[in-house]
Amino acid sequence: MIAPPPPPALLMTPDERRRWLLSLWRYAVPALLCALLAALMLAPLPLPVPAMPNLALMGVLAWAMLQPGLMPPWLGFVIGVLADLLSGVPLGVNATLFAVAAGSIRLVDAVLVDRDHRFDWLAVGLMVLACTLAAGPLMALAGRPVPVLPLLWQVLTSLIAWPLLLRACVAVQRHLARTAPRWSHG
Repeated sequence: MIAPPPPPALLMTPDERRRWLLSLWRYAVPALLCALLAALMLAPLPLPVPAMPNLALMGVLAWAMLQPGLMPPWLGFVIGVLADLLSGVPLGVNATLFAVAAGSIRLVDAVLVDRDHRFDWLAVGLMVLACTLAAGPLMALAGRPVPVLPLLWQVLTSLIAWPLLLRACVAVQRHLARTAPRWSHG
């Protein structure tokens, strides 16, 4: 949780109300970070193969695991639309995949409560693989077929990049929790 819930507005002092209003930006941080990751995917890499990991999808998955309340499937859809617009993919491909991925990870999170980092890595790897394999037919349905081999390179680099991306998201979450205002009830 990024911040404990404040007392009811009528019980707040004017200073507490001001602090509460100024702390609301924290709830937009996961979405803004995923939008930044979608833009970062456009960075050129000096490699002969398309090896950019799917950072935006992994950001959605990381925040759906860390803070499910701050990354609902509809927000994954919005981030997917942004990724579609930025990357030139037909509108709706990433939007659909990101929303389904966020919902699926939330289901896995609800069903399997006690798990370790390796299982999360496996779940994210399978989710990235499933989304990548589903992107091929969705792109073909939109009239722009994509070869499978470059997409598999993206899955491989995404699996390699997952621990670093998760560590960055955890660091952001911890920083937000550390700097959150504390409310005195009563």
